[in-house]
Amino acid sequence: MKKIIWFLPALILAQNIDKIEYKGLIHLSAQTANALIKITPQSEYDLKKIDESIKALYKTGYFKTIKADFADNTLTFICLEKPTITKIKTENLSEELKKILKQQNLLPKKGELLNNDKLKKLKAFIENYYLAKGYFNTVVTTKSIPITNTKVILNIIIKKGKEVIIRHVNFFGATLPKSDLEDEIENRERRWSSFLPFFNSGKLKVFKLIEDKNALQDYYMNLGYLDAKVSLPLAKPNLDSYFADIDYKIYEGPRYIVKKISFNYPDNIKIKLPKLQLKTDKYFNISALRKDLEEIKHAFQNLGYAYAKVYPQIKKEKNEVFIKYTIYPGEIVYINNVIISGNNKTLDRVIRRNVYLTPGNKYSYKDYIDSKYALQRTGYLENVKIEQKRISNNKMDILVKVKEGLSGSLRAGISYGSYTKLGFNLALSEKNVFGSGQTISINTDINSKSRNYSLSLFNPRIFDTLYSFNASIFNNSFEGISYDSKQKGFSLGIGKKLTRNLSANITYGYIKETLSNYDTTLQDIKPNSIKSYVISSLNYDDTDNYFFPTLGKKASLSIEYAGIGGDQRYMKTLGSFKYFYPVTDKTYKTVAVLKFRTKAGYIKKIGYLPISDKFYLGGPRTVRGFNWYSISPVDANGNKIGGKREFIAGPEISTPLSLKSKLWLSAFIDYGAVGENSLNITRSSYGVELDWVTPMGPLSFIWAWPIKSEKTDDLQKFEFSLGTSF
Repeated sequence: MKKIIWFLPALILAQNIDKIEYKGLIHLSAQTANALIKITPQSEYDLKKIDESIKALYKTGYFKTIKADFADNTLTFICLEKPTITKIKTENLSEELKKILKQQNLLPKKGELLNNDKLKKLKAFIENYYLAKGYFNTVVTTKSIPITNTKVILNIIIKKGKEVIIRHVNFFGATLPKSDLEDEIENRERRWSSFLPFFNSGKLKVFKLIEDKNALQDYYMNLGYLDAKVSLPLAKPNLDSYFADIDYKIYEGPRYIVKKISFNYPDNIKIKLPKLQLKTDKYFNISALRKDLEEIKHAFQNLGYAYAKVYPQIKKEKNEVFIKYTIYPGEIVYINNVIISGNNKTLDRVIRRNVYLTPGNKYSYKDYIDSKYALQRTGYLENVKIEQKRISNNKMDILVKVKEGLSGSLRAGISYGSYTKLGFNLALSEKNVFGSGQTISINTDINSKSRNYSLSLFNPRIFDTLYSFNASIFNNSFEGISYDSKQKGFSLGIGKKLTRNLSANITYGYIKETLSNYDTTLQDIKPNSIKSYVISSLNYDDTDNYFFPTLGKKASLSIEYAGIGGDQRYMKTLGSFKYFYPVTDKTYKTVAVLKFRTKAGYIKKIGYLPISDKFYLGGPRTVRGFNWYSISPVDANGNKIGGKREFIAGPEISTPLSLKSKLWLSAFIDYGAVGENSLNITRSSYGVELDWVTPMGPLSFIWAWPIKSEKTDDLQKFEFSLGTSF
């Protein structure tokens, strides 16, 4: 608290100040103090200016008290500075809270002056922090222990409060089932299941009460109760017993059915309106109305009306509603400029070639969403935002704001896989070489079953054209169940982007292969062979994310012909399809992702077909729950010889555990079939998977159990791998 003490007789009011002195200055110099005060030597004595000077000095925050004394024409400011914190001791301060306090600049530091205002803010923040977590009556005590007149030890003591258990939640005036209403809110009554994970805890969360009120209001509106009113909740905690009751007052009113939906917009605009979520002869739903407003606006934006506005008019008659959407399209808007920011490394042209909103062209919502997804699929941009800046009624700038992710990595480590056992990996990878969007990688992967060395290069847009280029050289060895294989070779390929989401590729490859440690009874096998092949493929991808898509499709079709010289002669056809569909709640927020995948393959034998190029199932990318390559046709001696036909399919559902940490939990069913002349060997499994997108790539932990299996199958109930398995 500021203290100003005056020792100034009235007789001195007419005197001049010849000299100004300071006593007690430590952290502030006299020169700095002279620059702050409002009075100077040789000036008349002025009470007002002296008062202003004391206030100016006090505002620096250095002083506990300031006195002014005037004697022998000398004005002396007698200052007592605040003590310096020499040591800080804390009790019950968690690392999480400590980190937050540092981020908020609320935690005092050693060497700082003791600041009571800052300590008050610190106390209030900690109390609110624990209140937000459901702890009531948290007590924060700060004690300063003097060492000298200018130094103190600061003690921060936290006594965390107790959680309040919700005993009753009352919905006065409601006729809907109480259980249905409680399902919509966070603050629910304590149940027997509240002690179990993933169930509501039944603890009072005061900062969720307003959200609960809004959730109930939306719930009634989603059921057609347009006139429903939900009061603010009255929470009545008893801080002696730490129980609480929560009361809501609800007026439901009548329930309305949508009778008619109409539109009003200029006749000269020819437009295909979207399929609406709201249906006639169905109950009114406010969330569906909001969704329809967005979709109608997007339809007009696809015609260039970027500033289109849609207003719903709801007319109630008895228990029916008549909805009229009035659209004011405005003028057709053209792109003035595309401004890119946040790309410290990636070249502007590399980002620009994935942006379909270009200067001079009309704005389109489809172009906007396609641009966003294309940028997110690059793999080297962590976050993408595309904003519109209005220039005039018919012009706008497009602001592309990106945040670059970790495009390059040097990874060395020890890994363990259920089939590959202990392994060592060293990989140098850069997905955005010199900001060009090109990928180069050098990889060494050694484990008990394989040794793989490779160098690869991929340029997705040669000279910013629609053409791509890929090349690789490799030296691989593999210990299979029925054979060992060594391969050395290279591949060269070129591709072309046919549409925004469709590309075609053709690749030539050459491999020198050596097979060993196989059963000599195996028929039609060559210890040494050469494979000279060409692969043509089509690939489609309109998903919204590189690592973990939540929306869209991936499809591919490839035909490989081995026999352009060399010993191996066969034709392999592969087709795959993946579908991602977001599951939304009543407010159309994505809460889960439904996935489905299928893959089929067929090999036509023309000449020599090595067993290493045939189909084997098992492992994270085919049928989880079975060991790698363990599902296969066998010969008369029990050797796994692979199949010429394969089919894989399975649904999956994923839900985010933490979007910030990129952590997802999935449940799946896998089905696989393989065979020589027919799909006669079938296996299936079910399980759960935990996926975490780390800077090294997606990390998967898989728990799987067989649905259909044989006694001789090699099962694998737990597996972890680096890379996605779906």
